[in-house]
Amino acid sequence: MSYGHAGNGTSTHLAGELLKNLAKVDIGAIPYKGGVPAINDLLGGQIPLSFNNGPESVGQIAAGSVRALAVTTASRATFLPDVPSMAEAVPGYDTGVWWGLLGPAGMAPDLVTKLSHDFVAALNTDAVKERLAKLGAAPIGSSPAQFDATIHADYAKWGPIIKAAGIKAE
Repeated sequence: MSYGHAGNGTSTHLAGELLKNLAKVDIGAIPYKGGVPAINDLLGGQIPLSFNNGPESVGQIAAGSVRALAVTTASRATFLPDVPSMAEAVPGYDTGVWWGLLGPAGMAPDLVTKLSHDFVAALNTDAVKERLAKLGAAPIGSSPAQFDATIHADYAKWGPIIKAAGIKAE
């Protein structure tokens, strides 16, 4: 069996590789140039499975065009409460995808503080929270230090998976 994903080294690719690693299943990865082309081939029957991020697939799920089999977070998603988490079947499975705001190395500390403050304030508005929830995302709004810790923790988590899968930068 094979699965589509948004491209080599993407979160959706790593989601499939984590499943292979933890569940010891042999599924082949098919890279696409983004999640939407993978969903299109899933809709057209060219591939049997696809790992996709919530925001790009929630519309197709709501329309009934694709069936959500599992979410790849440690617990069920609030926007898909009837869909099990992968961790319910595969202990330890969690992709915990995040998006973040990054700047160039050496950015002035006062600018980092201001941008972080403004970004967190925007994330905490009702309009943004509501919009993100409809897309299957939840705002966190951590500090720069917390975000840095998340990046380093993910590097430690995903490094062995990337190495085992032989994923190379393109």
